Amino acid sequence: MRITNKNGTVISDINSWEKAFKEVDGKPCHWREGRSAHALAYHFLSPNIESSDGISVLKSYLSKFGLNDVVMSHAEIEHESRFDQFRGNGRIQDMVIWAGNNDTPIVICIEAKVDECFSNSIPEAYKIAEKIFKEKPNSKAKQRIEDLCSKYYRGKSIEELTHIRYQLLYYLAGSLTEAIKVKGLLYMPVIVYHTSDFDTSIGKTNKEDYVNFMDSQHFKRIKTENESLMFENNIDGITVYSSYIEIDSSSKK
Repeated sequence: MRITNKNGTVISDINSWEKAFKEVDGKPCHWREGRSAHALAYHFLSPNIESSDGISVLKSYLSKFGLNDVVMSHAEIEHESRFDQFRGNGRIQDMVIWAGNNDTPIVICIEAKVDECFSNSIPEAYKIAEKIFKEKPNSKAKQRIEDLCSKYYRGKSIEELTHIRYQLLYYLAGSLTEAIKVKGLLYMPVIVYHTSDFDTSIGKTNKEDYVNFMDSQHFKRIKTENESLMFENNIDGITVYSSYIEIDSSSKK
């Protein structure tokens, strides 16, 4: 599998991953050992890209959804998934992998975490957007939230969505556009790395937020022997799979 950033910078080791990350990330300080970007890199570089632990884990979970013999061809870190026509950034994916299973295209949109929260609730994000709109009437952040809620939470007011994290809605909307482009399946794994920085209490809250979001979008939970969190849904004709994957990487550098 070939890994690049949007500039085409090829990643082959941890140093080139750091370089590629800092080229496109707005805050290079996000690159730090123990945090999600760094942990993601090691997961998909160890022992090497083609036989990495990261690829093995993804294939293992995909097989639980009945997706076997998946070939992963190209990945891009910090990939922007645009889902509307508004100016500004779209959804920035930690990594997108383009793959396939026989004749079926599969796009994998990875959200990497240590214990970074899923940002504000939808009402909290909306209040911030309203404030920005008063100061900058050209801002579309407020309308974007309104449009997303109208599409994905029909019949509910924004104020009712206090238990839903906006980042997860943004994640879903952006990822669906990637599946539409390839006319294939969508897999959305949230990969949580238990590094030495991991906070158990925050991690528990994050998992609850993830489950709340899946339930709010009527995802069906798939029963597994080890009780891992796995969900499936069909949204606008697109088959969507998602997993909450926890990786013990506290002893890895």
